[in-house]
Order: sequence, then structure tokens, then C-alpha cells
Amino acid sequence: MEKSEITEKQKLLTQKLEEAQVVLVGIGEEFNEGFEDIAKFPELMSALEEVDTNPTLEWTVPFLEKCFIKRHNEGRIIDAYRVLYELIKDKDYFIVTTCIDGNIEKVNFDRERIVEPCGSYKALQCSKKCNNDLTSSEDFISFICQAISDGVGLDSLEKPVCPLCGESLTFNNILCENNYVEEGYKPQWEKYMNWLQHTLHKNICIVELGVGMNLPGIIRWPFEKAAFYNEKASFFRINMQLYHMTKELENKGVSIAADAVDFLNRYQMSGE
Repeated sequence: MEKSEITEKQKLLTQKLEEAQVVLVGIGEEFNEGFEDIAKFPELMSALEEVDTNPTLEWTVPFLEKCFIKRHNEGRIIDAYRVLYELIKDKDYFIVTTCIDGNIEKVNFDRERIVEPCGSYKALQCSKKCNNDLTSSEDFISFICQAISDGVGLDSLEKPVCPLCGESLTFNNILCENNYVEEGYKPQWEKYMNWLQHTLHKNICIVELGVGMNLPGIIRWPFEKAAFYNEKASFFRINMQLYHMTKELENKGVSIAADAVDFLNRYQMSGE
């Protein structure tokens, strides 16, 4: 897409956001943390090298990833979240995200207006789902991050285990596959559903950022439905490859063939 065309669509998005009474945002795969910058943290690289030489330590990898996410507070994805925040901060908004990395919480969004149906790194669950109990991961994450900083060998760490069955604990997100405990996000999902029900006759701007077809039932299809049934809706679909709009939404929808992260960061640049 040409720079001039992107600029025009940014202006249109700005206009529709300003006019909107409510704003619905979906965040998908293009915002997933890619861990490209992990080499900037030598202690994490050393820990990963230790895993390479000792496969029994593979259980630590998700925890090392979380340590990286906790420390990595800059970069193109965080910058894009900051731009998004500035665009919608004064609006009645709700955000649905399939990202599990929690990067969105590094920007000042209202957490009561975010739902993460795919889970996150915030809680631990039994890997075998012998129960639906969730425990905060913060203490163990802080412990393992400190151990890495202090140069303590990973082989000296004890794997966290379920107090009921003795199986390992794992992060409460969809990487658990069939064992994913969904109770963690459901209260927030109910808030989202209640909010959405009250948007039907309001001027709504729906913004879909980098949402692909991995989990279309969470954002892509429901967002299309919300736009279809609301006569006052405007719908922006921003995606490098899957930007096409359905025929039923041609009069309401704007397709933007661009990486959603780059699109928002160019937004920031265009305002300089």
C-alpha cells in the first residue's frame, strides 16, 4: 500500500474514532511477541544455552520467555500500543486480544476494558488440569528472574508442581491446549459481552488489528457480526495479508493492507 493511501486511511480512522460513541478493538497475531530482541539480555541467552546442553531443563523455557517479556519494555510492539492508547484513551472502549504475552499492560489501558480469552502468563495452573485452581505466577517469576540475574544455574531450580496431584504447573494460556483452564478469563468476558450488548444502537468504530484466521471465532467473525447488525458501525480491518472485507460489509468496512503494528507506528511518525 502506498504511503499516501495509508495516510488517507489514517485520517479516516481518526475521524471515525472521534465521531464514535464506543470503540471496539481486536488485537491479533501481528502483535504477538516474537522474542527477536532476547539477545539484548546476555543472562537470558546464557540460560537458554544451558537448556540446549541439558534437555531436562526445557520446562524453564516458558519462564525464561516471561522473564524476557517482563524486562523488555521497548520496541515496535510497545510503541504501537502507545499510539493505540492515545487514539482511544478518551473513548468508551473495549479491547479483545488473543495475545498471551501481556505486553498490552505495559501501556496505560484500563485493564477493566481488556479481555484475554487465550490466557496469559499471569497465573499458573495444573498442566494436567486435575482441578481448575489458578495461582499467581508473580512470585515464581520474580524468583527465577532474580536467579538468572545472580548467575544461579537452572539445574538448581525446582519445577513448580500442583499441590493436589504433583504434576507440573504451567502458565494459564492456550498453550495448554485441551487442558487450558478457561475460568481465568471468563469474568472479564462477561463484562465484555455486557458492554457489547449496549452498543447495538450506538455509533461504534470497530478496529481489527493484525487479526488472522488462527482463532477466527474469538475476534474476526464476532466483529463482522457486530458490524453487520449495527447500522451506525464503521469497521477497519488492518492486516498485512488477511485484510479483505466481506461483501456484506463493503459499505461499512475499510480494508488496509498493512502490518497493523507498522500502521500504528507510521501513525506516530505522521504526527511528528
